[in-house]
Amino acid sequence: MIDYHVHTPLCNHATGTIHQYIGRAIKAGLCEICFLEHLTLNKNGRALSMSPAQLPLYYHAVQRLSLQYRDRIRVRAGLEVDFSPGYSEQVAAIIEPFAFDLIAGSVHFIENTNIVSSRAIKNNNMNIDRICDQYLSLLEKLVKSRIFDVICHIDVPKKFGAALPERFYENIDALMERIGYNEMAVEVNTSGFDHPASEQYPAKLLLDACRRYKIPVTLGSDAHAPEEVGRHFDRAIALLESSGIHSVSGFRRRVRHDIKLEHQY
Repeated sequence: MIDYHVHTPLCNHATGTIHQYIGRAIKAGLCEICFLEHLTLNKNGRALSMSPAQLPLYYHAVQRLSLQYRDRIRVRAGLEVDFSPGYSEQVAAIIEPFAFDLIAGSVHFIENTNIVSSRAIKNNNMNIDRICDQYLSLLEKLVKSRIFDVICHIDVPKKFGAALPERFYENIDALMERIGYNEMAVEVNTSGFDHPASEQYPAKLLLDACRRYKIPVTLGSDAHAPEEVGRHFDRAIALLESSGIHSVSGFRRRVRHDIKLEHQY
């Protein structure tokens, strides 16, 4: 099995060394691990991201580790880019010199509010309806940008346990068809089991939509500590199979390949 969403200390909010993350993945019996470090150009999120100047250090470090561990596990280099419409061209220019394996997109900021921070939501009086409407608008722009291979934690507004309005799932289902048309993948992110949401991202009905629209999925723990690598994968695999999804996607130089779920974690 694979873990395609693993962070490093470069994001300024993860613990442990890169070697420890890889060691945990090997111990868990994974065949691939992809580091998906944060790249945030929005000034409100830069403290929780590596800087563009650190990109060469990060990329070449992962390449060295890929060689070092090649007989035990495949190590991939990727980015989790925090999507902001005004920075799309800058992001494309920053990543162009590097042969990353995966470029993933996520939405964390709405009206300069970090929607994955309960304190920020409360301080800025952001209710769930307002968050969902604006999140969907940004998500649609993310898909249209055609910069990304994968969408991370696609229904993350549910993180703190609030019931999302029915129209959120109606509108996001319509967007799923465009995701499939653009040949993007959707991440199954198991960190949600440890959040108040108490379930994976995305919800089961969106996993069903992935199958319906023939959208490939990848699998990630969103690990910010070595012990979180591969967390809750047994539950995620069972959910995927119950949705009629029997493989997950890995990436090499942004070319997708399928890994069947019988390669159990």
